[in-house]
Amino acid sequence: MTKWSMVKRIPIYGGSFISMKHMVLASTADLSWSYTFSAMHSLINTGEEDEEDLLKKTVNHSESSSKIINKIDYTNLVEKYTRDGNLSAAYDLLQSLQEKNICLPIPVFKNLLAAAGEQNDTKLSCRTFRELLVSACNPLTSDCYLNLARAFINTDDCTHLSSLLKEVSESSLPCRLIVINRTILAFAESRQVNKVLMILDQMREWECKPDVITYNSVLDILGRAGLVNEMLALLSTMKEDCDVSLNIITYNTVLNGMRKACRFGMCLVLYNEMVQCGIEPDLLSYTAVIDSLGRSGNVKESLRLFEEMKQRQIRPSVYVYRALIDSLKKSGNFLRALQISDELKNTSSVDLAGPQDFKKHLRPHRR
Repeated sequence: MTKWSMVKRIPIYGGSFISMKHMVLASTADLSWSYTFSAMHSLINTGEEDEEDLLKKTVNHSESSSKIINKIDYTNLVEKYTRDGNLSAAYDLLQSLQEKNICLPIPVFKNLLAAAGEQNDTKLSCRTFRELLVSACNPLTSDCYLNLARAFINTDDCTHLSSLLKEVSESSLPCRLIVINRTILAFAESRQVNKVLMILDQMREWECKPDVITYNSVLDILGRAGLVNEMLALLSTMKEDCDVSLNIITYNTVLNGMRKACRFGMCLVLYNEMVQCGIEPDLLSYTAVIDSLGRSGNVKESLRLFEEMKQRQIRPSVYVYRALIDSLKKSGNFLRALQISDELKNTSSVDLAGPQDFKKHLRPHRR
């Protein structure tokens, strides 16, 4: 037996109401009609309500609401609330629908999260982000994390953020550490360094502890901000953490930060420490140290590392060649500078490290 329904609005005195007409198809020869007017009183349109009010009233109705309107109607209403800036109404409607096991498309949540971020609504941003984590089948895109971070730009109150991330830490999500690490990166990209340090500090007390990727991300953030003393302090903390093993990315990040801050002596100290720990230098390590040594006047050690680099078949970049040439000229060794310059001219571009080679070494830094 096959059933289908038809919605019809019937005019009555002073307004109209919606009726459901059901047809039961028993056979081609036997057709019967039945009418049901359930919830007629709650769905009466007095003429003073527009379609949005009527739809809202229908949504708030009990079981018959799912029969009268579909997901497209729900989606349109939530999107309208979001566009109009009535974000609390949009979120409340989403919640009421979820209680009725009606799930709207993920983009609806993303749009609400973006709008909440623009309005700097920290509470609603965290609540919507949480719903996205629960509802989405795939990992969230970077724009979701950035919209969450955007909500906190103009405030120092991170109560809702701390509660959200602590809940994530204590959840059964298989990717909970990835979520926290990506949140840290989003706050870093929006230049909220203090909040990044706050998250890292609180993570040590949570169930989900920071790993080497977390620490490396924060080191990179501090280096970009020029906070080299904080970098060294965090590096010391990592050494004291028995659950974290320093890797080549850790040292490369700190080396690059020291080089940019002209802390050339510290670069050599860190390089020697890295080698003593059994970590072999790579393209980024050699580039940072050779440049630092040359600029500090230690040309002899700079040349030694340059030759070692080539012996290990690690292709130097044009930047390394030019840094060496400049340091040799400044030291008065013009003959050696000319030799290095001729070597660069005779080297094919295939045998030189390019931007892609540096990116290749940076990829493990992000998850």
